[in-house]
Amino acid sequence: MKVIFPDSNTALLAEGKAVVSFGQPGASPTQPIVKDSIIVQTQDIVPWGSANNFPQEILKRARKSTIIPTALNWKANLLSTPVVPFNIEYDDDGKEKPQYVRDPEILEFINNRHFRRYLSETANDIFWFLNTFPELIISKDRKKITHIHPNEAAYCRIGVQNKQGVSEFTYVNANWPWASSTDAETTKIRTLDPYQYDLVGWARDQHSDVFKFIFPSSYPTPGNTFYQLAHWDGIRTSGWLDVLEKVPVLKKALFDNQMVIKYHIKIPREYWANEFGDQWSKATADQRDEIRKNKMTEINRRLVGAENAGIALATEFGISAIDGKTIEGWVIEALPDKLKDGSYLADNMEATAHLMYALGIDPTLFGFASKEQGARSGGSDKREALLIYLSQLQAYRNVLYEPLDFVAEYNGWKKKYPMLQFRSQQTLLTTLDTGADAKKVAA
Repeated sequence: MKVIFPDSNTALLAEGKAVVSFGQPGASPTQPIVKDSIIVQTQDIVPWGSANNFPQEILKRARKSTIIPTALNWKANLLSTPVVPFNIEYDDDGKEKPQYVRDPEILEFINNRHFRRYLSETANDIFWFLNTFPELIISKDRKKITHIHPNEAAYCRIGVQNKQGVSEFTYVNANWPWASSTDAETTKIRTLDPYQYDLVGWARDQHSDVFKFIFPSSYPTPGNTFYQLAHWDGIRTSGWLDVLEKVPVLKKALFDNQMVIKYHIKIPREYWANEFGDQWSKATADQRDEIRKNKMTEINRRLVGAENAGIALATEFGISAIDGKTIEGWVIEALPDKLKDGSYLADNMEATAHLMYALGIDPTLFGFASKEQGARSGGSDKREALLIYLSQLQAYRNVLYEPLDFVAEYNGWKKKYPMLQFRSQQTLLTTLDTGADAKKVAA
């Protein structure tokens, strides 16, 4: 059935020879106004964190981790795969019948370098902060959105709400928190309200002298009106990130400051007189020190070196002529190696497990395995864990594709293809019995 949309409020059903009008809303959606003493003090912007440096502090701490940046990049890579346009139809049983859209304008938009950069940069912001601030650039005649520009989330600050509860502007500056809304380096950009009913008409007709807008898109988290809070932030507030930070510091201090002693050699006082006789009894204090030093050098030479590995050490001891008991002899004790014992290993493994839980990643996908945690890392575990993870990505794709859906409305693509949807090209690992290493599907 062919459906034509002459505007955002009307549909023409060609085969049915009917016109459908969409009702206009009788009211605007409720958007509560947040009153906060910190917001009042900043006047124009809503600070991100009490010191307006939350993302900067998160980046600073997370970059010390050997896992967090890599894990978030891994998640972003799986999200920012090539986009494929489909017009989705359904049969009588409700089963999808996707039709690939070979529209040159759409394909050029989603395959140009601007959009590829948008995908990769915005996907990273989604998993780092759950907040994105892409910029939509409008053509001079205001008929089309030409491309999407990704703004670094950490550089963006939301403007304060107006009387209707809407934040009208976003402020972009690379120098937060040492910047203000009035600085010469701060760019003030008008912001679209995703809750606006006829957003396309508003963007096209209002503020005709404006040729770029911020389209804020975020993954909602409870209790956060302006800036969302990444799910993995619990690793920081719980204190487990502190544990992970301290373990390498303590390990380094152990390596730097611990004297590695392998043996404790106990030599009886009587040994020197019995061994060296008159040379010892007639020697001065300095001469006796020299005798001891030479003997220590000889002992050390016999104990170290690859050529002495596994050698036998023979010593003598005497028997007392008075009571027939053994006279005290040399004693060589091997000392335990604390570094070899794996100091703090259990603490590090437990903290790493908590980090994986916070990141929402199955530990097997990163090769994490320990006797204490009982984790396995076989091929089947990895494949199944990956499939489970990929099945949960759609909610994040909605955040990534929301600005693109708006572009499709603004540029008239959804009038040509009423059921236009953007899907992700996903690579799936297969089992050996399929005869292939992997296959690509639309997700």
